[in-house]
Amino acid sequence: SSVKPTSFIRIRNRGIIAFFLFSGLRAGELINLKVSDIDLKEGWIRVRKGKSGQRDVPIDFKLEPYLTAWDIKRPKHSRFYFTSYKGKKLFTSYIRLMVKKYGKKAGLKTDLHPHLLRHTYATQMLARDDINIDNLKSLLGHKLLSSTEVYLHTLPQELFKKIRGKKDIEEKQTDLNNLYKQFLTTQKDLASQVKLIINNALKE
Repeated sequence: SSVKPTSFIRIRNRGIIAFFLFSGLRAGELINLKVSDIDLKEGWIRVRKGKSGQRDVPIDFKLEPYLTAWDIKRPKHSRFYFTSYKGKKLFTSYIRLMVKKYGKKAGLKTDLHPHLLRHTYATQMLARDDINIDNLKSLLGHKLLSSTEVYLHTLPQELFKKIRGKKDIEEKQTDLNNLYKQFLTTQKDLASQVKLIINNALKE
């Protein structure tokens, strides 16, 4: 059966927005995803980097409905997962413009971009009891822990001071995670706002 372009684009773009929010991928990683990289049955996304580098990211249950809907609509002849109506690979420039458009539609004052959605994913993961900064490093595909620590910039400086100077790495990590969770429960940071606003936009 034929698929109307408007329906195709709407379902695809919602899937892309949800993908950024619930997987933390970079725009370049998303457009290079192959159909074979998505395993809905087992719940994994295989993110490839270079000739041999790769990481596996679990599929969040909140992402599953968007991927299931997209699997019905997507061109079956293309090896790429997110494509144009004709099955062609998407460009990162299109992704950025599309995400920005969704941000405006959702009423977000700040320009929305894929990296901000990746930031949202990172902060939401750190807010969970079962995720620490080392786990997040693996999920985001960072080589250095210092790259992951950038996502902690929303923490007030005084909280860093409380844990600075501790020699035990595990103790420091535990304190940092606990303090960050406390901060999330008392502050409404931009990342949390983005998730709420975009989730509402996806429901429309």
